[in-house]
Amino acid sequence: LSDINNRPITHWSLAAIEDAGNSENGIIFTVDDLGEETLEIDDQIMISAIYKIKASIEARRPHPGRLRLFLGASILISFLGVSIFWLPNALTQYASNIVPDSKAVEIGEVILKSIQKTTGSTCSTPLGERALRRLENRVIGSPSNRIQIIEMGNRPSLHLPGGNILLNYRLTLNEPNANLIAGYAILERAIEDEKSPLFDLFKSMGLKKTLKFLGTGDIDNSDLEYFANKQLFGSLSAPKADTISELFNVAEIPRTRFANHANRSDLLIANDLMAEEYLPILDEVDWLNLQEICEN
Repeated sequence: LSDINNRPITHWSLAAIEDAGNSENGIIFTVDDLGEETLEIDDQIMISAIYKIKASIEARRPHPGRLRLFLGASILISFLGVSIFWLPNALTQYASNIVPDSKAVEIGEVILKSIQKTTGSTCSTPLGERALRRLENRVIGSPSNRIQIIEMGNRPSLHLPGGNILLNYRLTLNEPNANLIAGYAILERAIEDEKSPLFDLFKSMGLKKTLKFLGTGDIDNSDLEYFANKQLFGSLSAPKADTISELFNVAEIPRTRFANHANRSDLLIANDLMAEEYLPILDEVDWLNLQEICEN
């Protein structure tokens, strides 16, 4: 700052200038808190220029509060994202992994009883059971009493916690051989290989009830009944074609009949290795006995 003769009076930093209030003719500026040095300016152009420069300087200064706010908001958004998207699936997967086999079988039995309230009991005859064990030996690798035949409306197949596979009796009707029903048994094996039925159960229960199970080991029967109906009347899962095809090849069973029935044209892209020559899954007598398993 200088006088009318351009002699310097003092040096002020633009960044330090503060508005000390209005005067009769203009605005009083100062550069110290005590206001020992003040300058009254009544030129509106000069006043406007000072404010613009101060605003520009202020915008370039670091703002720790803004950074903390930004970091806090980022952490909160990340936490919410984890809670909403990652945590439920992670807990569901964890819960399905820690269930002992005996508990899984127990859960599966309760679900089966719920299904039977709608469908009726599973089918059984001595000769039909013998044929069923031979079917199991081919599609599972051992006669493990896991496959059961039941009349269940339009649902062709489903599998339960504990490993049991339910196959619809209708899959035996008007079929010349066991290729179709064996195909749906393989489908359920493929679904289970890709995702445990317990995962779907806990997912249907929701996060709160899954946490309750992790704490108590108990599941309400109402949740099991809800899941049973969801399985019975829901749509089939669609495992990857490679997963299904590999199981068909291991069992040495042709997949063309199943692929056409299930509308899985992706299974027909590669050649069906067993289409021309394969060992029949069941002989004619066993197949007839399996077709008659629900007659009683």
